[in-house]
Formats: sequence, structure tokens, C-alpha cells
Amino acid sequence: MRTLTVLFLIFGLTLQAQDYSINDKSYFLGRDYFLLRSGNAKMVIQCDKADVGPAFTYMLFDASEPNQSQRKDGAFNYIPQIGFSSSALVVMMKKAGFNALGHNTVTGWIVRNGIPSVEAQWWASGVKVREVITPVSLNGVFKRTITLESADLVADDSVRLQLSLPVPASFAKGNTLVCQNEKVSIAISISGDLPMVISSSKESIEIGPLPIKVGEKKVIESYLFLQIPNIKQDDLFSKVRTVEKWIQEELKSVAIKWKNSNTLSTNDILIQNMHNYCRYILPAYVSDLGKMDAGIFEYGNQWVRDASNTALGMVHIGEFELARAMLEHMLKNMIIDNGTTMIAGSFDDPDREQYDQMGEFMHVMKSYVDWTGDISLLTEYSGKIVNMVERPLKPEFRDSTGMVHNRREFWERTFDDAYELAYQTWVIEGLRDAADLSKYFKAEAKATYWRAEANKTLKAMLTHPTMKLIDNDHLIKRRSTSGEVVDKVKFYGWVYGAPAQSEQLSRLMPDASLALPITLNIIDPKSVISKNTLTELEKLWNERWSFGGYDRYNTSSQGDQPGPWTFATTFIMRAQHEAGQLDMSRRSFEWLYNNAGGRTGAWFEEIPIISAQSATAGLLPWTSAEVSYFIVHHMLGIKFIGEQMVIKPVLYKGTAPLKADLRFRKGRIALDINGYGSVIYAIINNKKVYPDNNGAIGVPMDFITGSIQIFCK
Repeated sequence: MRTLTVLFLIFGLTLQAQDYSINDKSYFLGRDYFLLRSGNAKMVIQCDKADVGPAFTYMLFDASEPNQSQRKDGAFNYIPQIGFSSSALVVMMKKAGFNALGHNTVTGWIVRNGIPSVEAQWWASGVKVREVITPVSLNGVFKRTITLESADLVADDSVRLQLSLPVPASFAKGNTLVCQNEKVSIAISISGDLPMVISSSKESIEIGPLPIKVGEKKVIESYLFLQIPNIKQDDLFSKVRTVEKWIQEELKSVAIKWKNSNTLSTNDILIQNMHNYCRYILPAYVSDLGKMDAGIFEYGNQWVRDASNTALGMVHIGEFELARAMLEHMLKNMIIDNGTTMIAGSFDDPDREQYDQMGEFMHVMKSYVDWTGDISLLTEYSGKIVNMVERPLKPEFRDSTGMVHNRREFWERTFDDAYELAYQTWVIEGLRDAADLSKYFKAEAKATYWRAEANKTLKAMLTHPTMKLIDNDHLIKRRSTSGEVVDKVKFYGWVYGAPAQSEQLSRLMPDASLALPITLNIIDPKSVISKNTLTELEKLWNERWSFGGYDRYNTSSQGDQPGPWTFATTFIMRAQHEAGQLDMSRRSFEWLYNNAGGRTGAWFEEIPIISAQSATAGLLPWTSAEVSYFIVHHMLGIKFIGEQMVIKPVLYKGTAPLKADLRFRKGRIALDINGYGSVIYAIINNKKVYPDNNGAIGVPMDFITGSIQIFCK
């Protein structure tokens, strides 16, 4: 018997250690994340559907330090061996303590006082527990509202609650616990005149006993303070102790900030939820100074590419101030005077630069100017912008064909020198957008030249007799500078078990970046080339799995992260929509909604199909931004030709009617689309407007704010 008991103890300890290991993994089946932010205090909430520990917990990070969130163990409240489990609420009845259990906990977004918040509902014996966490300040304060409902108690009873700090408090008094280190202060406090006791270890505060009658509800309010940088203990205690006196004004400031957010209303739950989840979560990824981790739990770093595409999403959810902060941060810190752009926190050798980054930056800059009218960054950083725009045109990067070439491909692997489709695409787009903006950054005299060079690159990309990036009537990813299509390669990869490491030979094509010229209308989305390219891209759907989604490129050449990629899927989804393949774009959109991240808006970069990647699958703001951009730019069809806004909705049959309230310049657009199909006419501020030859409504150039009603057949 003793031997059996010892074995059980050993086995139990082994399971416990394994649980912590599982808890530290980024990707785990049934694991979702929410993000909230209060100033520089970033909270990543982890929700589990499996019982590997408390099912509702959070990690605390400094939003202005992207490298901190590279791994979970970088969180301020992470403790070796126990992780961040101290953040879980414990409900006690008699001698039993209850946490949220994965299979019996329901979580989701709610809006509390106009502020997106996260809710969890679970059971502690016969008591139904509801937790709501809300960022209630712009300066590092979260409110945790706990509702206890005796939903299934047979008789009157009593409960106790326990809230904890990650380490023993350096200061403990009354209803408040404070712990500090050289970087931050963390404090928890309980509101109201409730019975409380601080544990002897000073790590937790216990509320109760609280009598609870059959059918009764009790509401307990608590606050979490994450002060970055650290403040004096006495000052923090004074702030915490008087929180109820000043928090209402802070709460109003947060609510006012959220009123800027774009809203959308439709009976199509897919579109409604996806729009809301993205607008709720995107602002939490980025600090007020415009910094972000390009992949939480994976990268801990910054790219101009990722930041630009995330800023594009910010513009399209109405977060103009954050978009501007991101653009300014890039111009100050991520683009150097000669126009070189940052890759993974540094600047690479010329033959390994990413030429797409110029185009992506100029694309979001034009979108920002179109929507906000703010040209201040263009004038302030005019010299640096000109150098960045013209850098890919230098002879060391671009040859007589008119195309750029180098050794680094779009997804950052290094091969022999070649022409990459994605680089040509974004150089073309960047030059065109720069030409449109040129008058604002003292470069109007260059506009004609930039447009001509963009056309030269496009012509070579599509028609060069030996180097064009077309083969077998569809776009191709890469062609060597000696003229061969680059497809079969020997690429060794980086991660154990990745296809490129474990297989003899790899293919590069098809590649999701083939969709980019279609999404941007660099080529005609309805052309034969587009149709054939999209057919090729279907090979990436379910390539080595059965649950849907597109890989970023042929899985055989994945060096680290095989599996369906979320933002690569959005590339293809956007191209499908532009090409009029609405059934296909709907399938892609539904896949994003129904797979890991879709119910919160926090998508993984990819859903890994090898175990080596589950520990470091990243949460990517870029995907949330792509979804936001897709809804406004492609579905609502709001685009800009030059400086003029044009609208040509392309809705799914079940999406209309649809209403949207969109921030524009210093006003707003009340958009009302009555149905699905071609536009018959529009009424813009009581004036009737008919579509142009392309079926689009041209919004008058003097439009500032008001209503736009679009009638479709």
C-alpha cells in the first residue's frame, strides 16, 4: 500500500510539472488569449478549455518594451514553477478552494461602460462566478468585478474569496497589497467595507466570510494596479487607498477614447463579431508611443513590415492617434537616414534588405493621410522619406530589367540572387503612393519619375522576355537573375522536425505572396493571370492537415513553422474577394473565425503541425489588422483614387443590410448599405450620386462629415 501511495505521489508530481510546461506553451488546443491595455500596462489573458491549471489567468507586460513579451516567463507576474497562476481567483466554501475549470468556463468579450472588457463565467460548487476585467484608466489600472450568484445552492451558505500577488507584498495594510521591484509596482485592493484578512505570507488577501442566501447575488469590486515605471510605495498606497474618489474621471477618459472607434451593425454574425473583436484587441497590442511586439511569445521584436500592416488596421478601426504614433515611431527609430528599414530590431546587409517594407510603409502613410488629412509627419520627415522611397531604385538593388533583386526572399530565407514577386509588387505600390503624396513632403518634382519607374518595374514583372514573373500563365514567386524559375531547393531549416530539415528536397511554390498583386490591384483581379494564380494557391489549403487554412508557402520548404498561416490566409482571402470569388473568400473568413484566435481576435501566426512550434507560436497583431482592413477596404469597398474617396461595396449575400459609423478626418461617416449587388445610386448628405463606369460612387471632394446611403440591386 505504501509503495502504491508513493507511486501516486511521484506520478502526481510528474503531472504537476508537466502541467506547468503545458501552461508555458503558447499554442495548446483550446487555448485562447485576450489582450487589454491601460497605458503602458498590457494584460494578456489566457483562457483554457483543458484542465492544465486555472482556466482564467493573466500575464502582465510593459507595452513599451516589445522584447519583454517574447516568452511568457518575461511577464512581471511570472514565477518559476508556478507561472502566472497567482492571477487566478480562488473561491472557497468550507475547506474547499475552487478555480475556474477549463471545460466548465465560458469566456468572451463584453462592453462595460463603453469599454471593451473580458468576461469569464464558471462554477464554484453551487455558486455561479462571473469575473469581468476592465481597463478603467489610461495609467495602469484594471478593475476586476466579481459577481457571485447562489444559482444552485440548496440552503443559505457563506463563501470566501482569495486574490493574490505573484510574490509576498512589501507593503500590506487593510484592503491593499503592494509588491515592488526595480521596474514596476503591482498592487491589488478590494473596494467596500468587507471582512478581509491578509495571509501570513502576505501574498494574498482573503475576503469573507460572505453570507450568501439562496438566489442572492453579491458583487465584489477589486482593482489591479501595474505602475510602470515604479513609484514610491507611500505614493502608490495613497493612490490605491483613494481609488474610488478619482477613478470615475479616469473611467470617463477611457470611455471617451473608445467613442472614436469605428462601429458596424449587421445581422451577419461572422462579420459583426470579427469586426468587433479586432477593434477591441488591436489597441492593446501597441503602446501609446507606437511600439509593438510583432509576435507575442515568439519574436519580441519589431519590423517595419509588421508595424506598417498593423498601423493600416489601426487606421481602419478609427484609431488614428495610435496609427500616427506607430508611423512616427518607425520614422524616428526604425528607418535610418539613408532609407534603410528595420528588420527584427536591426538593419541588415544590403543584399538581405526587405524591399517590400518601403512600399508597405508608404501604403499605410497614404491611407493615414487619406482618412485623417494629417500631413505633419510627411513634412517633418521629408528627407528621410525620399531616401527610403528611392533606396530600392539604386543600381546595387535594381538592374536593367527594372526589377529589384537580392538573396533574401519575402519570408526572410536566404537563397541565391533572384527577383522576388512580393518585392516588385510593393516597390510598385510604394512608388505610386509616394507620387500621390509627393506634394506634402517636398518631392512633387519626383512624382512623374516615380510613376514611370513603377510602370517600368510592372512591365518587366509581367512581360520581360526572359525574366518576367509569370510561368504557365500564372504568377510565380521567384526567378533567378540567370533566368530560371526558382522552385526546387535544398533548404536546411532551423527547427527540429520541420519539413525543410527532415526531407531531402523542398519546393518554394506556390506561395501566398502571389496573392499580393491581386489584392492591391497591381494586376487586374478579374484577369486570366489572376484566376490561374488563385487556382495555384489552392494547393496551399489543407496541404498537410485536415482542418483548413492556407500555408504561407509550400509546406515542404517550411524551415520552422509548418501549418496554416493566419495572415497568409488573409492575403489570399483579400485576393479572392477582389477577384469576385466571394464563396472562396467567405470560406477563408469563416476559417479564421472558427480556428484558434477567431473568437477573441488574437490569432496565432500559424497553427503549428509539429510539436516543436507549439511552445513559441506567436500572437500576431498583423492578422487582426488584416481582418479590419479587409472589412472596410474590400467588403465596404471604401478606397481612395488619388485624393478622392470612392465606394463600391462587395458584400456577401447575407451581410446586407449593413450600417457603419466610421471616423473620417474631423468628422464621421454614417454609412448605410441597403443590400447586396451592384450599386444603383447613393445619397450623400441628401444629394443623389450615381456610380461611375466602374460601378463605384465618387464621394465629393468637399465631403467632411455626414451620411452616405448606398442603394444596391
